[in-house]
Amino acid sequence: MAYLPVGAVASYRVKRAALVTPFDPALIHALNITTVGHEQIGSGSADHAVLQTSTIAALLDGRYDGDVTVGELLKEGDLGVGTLNGLDGELTIVDSQAWQVGVDGAVRRVSDDELTPFAAVVRFSCDEVIKIDSPLINSELHDLLREHAPRASGCEALRIDGLFSRIHARSVARQSPPYHGLVEVAAQQVEWTFHDLEATVVGFRFPDCASGVGVVGDHLHFISSDRRCSGHVLGCDLTSGELRIEAVDTLRIELPTGIVLPDPTTPNNDSEISRFEAEG
Repeated sequence: MAYLPVGAVASYRVKRAALVTPFDPALIHALNITTVGHEQIGSGSADHAVLQTSTIAALLDGRYDGDVTVGELLKEGDLGVGTLNGLDGELTIVDSQAWQVGVDGAVRRVSDDELTPFAAVVRFSCDEVIKIDSPLINSELHDLLREHAPRASGCEALRIDGLFSRIHARSVARQSPPYHGLVEVAAQQVEWTFHDLEATVVGFRFPDCASGVGVVGDHLHFISSDRRCSGHVLGCDLTSGELRIEAVDTLRIELPTGIVLPDPTTPNNDSEISRFEAEG
């Protein structure tokens, strides 16, 4: 299976699904996919389009050095999730501001010149609003997401603003070369449980056919309204709030030097990812 060269630009739309590509054909049907060079970041921001730097497969392999700055990400979107260079904590972008939480639990505003090895952002444009007036435990909230943003469809960007009775979250420690794989690093993650806080949860739901490219299922981060608590969401219970959903029809992927798209014919690593993406 041939890979696209780094920095190449190639678009794949539904009408070209028969073309031999390194993408799962089902993903081609679900999304318009474009690989972009670093120099093109900031030039293609639009509604219903996600920019992602690198792939989850590369992150699993310990590729923690990136070439995209947070400032460049913010030119492409105002809502997003990711991490910083060296796998330094959890990155949450909300309302055009980037925030990071490390394993010490301290939340800080991220400067524009900091780099990321993996992140996804969107210029959030809401397509559907669901008011939530009665409490939902974590499983019920995910049932609601499955109802309005099924994984069998394309990609959706998600935002939940509300009062949470519980948020179970995590962060990971900054790594130094030689890097170990993400599964090994995540085994040492630091977890917290927060209660009764106003917060915003943001992230994405990618379809199963995005395996290796993005995080299949829900990839959610949160930040509290007072900006004192943040992290990758492992689980949460919502008292009341508002769920907003944007249907994404385009995925633009920037590949740092030396990183290639995963071969869809190889076994996926979704089971490894699920170990540390959500509550067991």
